[in-house]
Amino acid sequence: MTMMKDKKVAAITGVYSGLGAALSELLAKKGYALVLGGRDKEKLNAFAEKMKNFTEVEAVVMDVQKKENCYRLIEQGVKRFGRLDLLINNAGVLHKLTPLEGIAEEELLDTYRTNVFGPIFCAQAAVTVMKKQGSGHIINIGSTSALDYKTSHIAYGSSKSALVGFSGSLRTELQGTGINVTCFNPGGMKTELFRRQPGRKMEEFMDPQFVAQKIVEHLESNSEEWLITLRRPK
Repeated sequence: MTMMKDKKVAAITGVYSGLGAALSELLAKKGYALVLGGRDKEKLNAFAEKMKNFTEVEAVVMDVQKKENCYRLIEQGVKRFGRLDLLINNAGVLHKLTPLEGIAEEELLDTYRTNVFGPIFCAQAAVTVMKKQGSGHIINIGSTSALDYKTSHIAYGSSKSALVGFSGSLRTELQGTGINVTCFNPGGMKTELFRRQPGRKMEEFMDPQFVAQKIVEHLESNSEEWLITLRRPK
């Protein structure tokens, strides 16, 4: 075990591309040790090697849909570094946007298992550690789709609405423990999650590095604001 006294430790899911990669890189450069979680072993290890140029890294192959994987992410991170200061539930899935009648059952289940159950499982594991420390911060990555009720966003939008509700309830439950909870809801970004959707004007979307910077700025501000929306510039 490497005991971290002067360096904070962040666990992040969905790390090797998009917003997860941008957050990992920014936090590494700010001195955080990283616990990186992702499903693709080859991509995860390649990204972890890149991050080792900036900080200490523990890479964990895991699927947020599986509770035991979420606990393993946190447990391996704590075993390596001795603490956990930050959990960012970033992993998410967006299937083809479809009206209600056309949503396949498996896509609906996959969306909720990834976007809702995954963050809950990871938070369960993290809170156990953070309560013992008397400190910590959990950031859930939501979406403006949770707030705007867009057409054909039934599965994705409602899953992110559930994540907002979970975040608010967890924040209330953890008052007085030293653990903070934030739900950050960005609009469309220039990531594969959105590029896969037909007809998107990607030039209007935000760079994930810009969104990551805003998230870290909030983290460092010690603001009490917990539900934050970041929309695309018009």
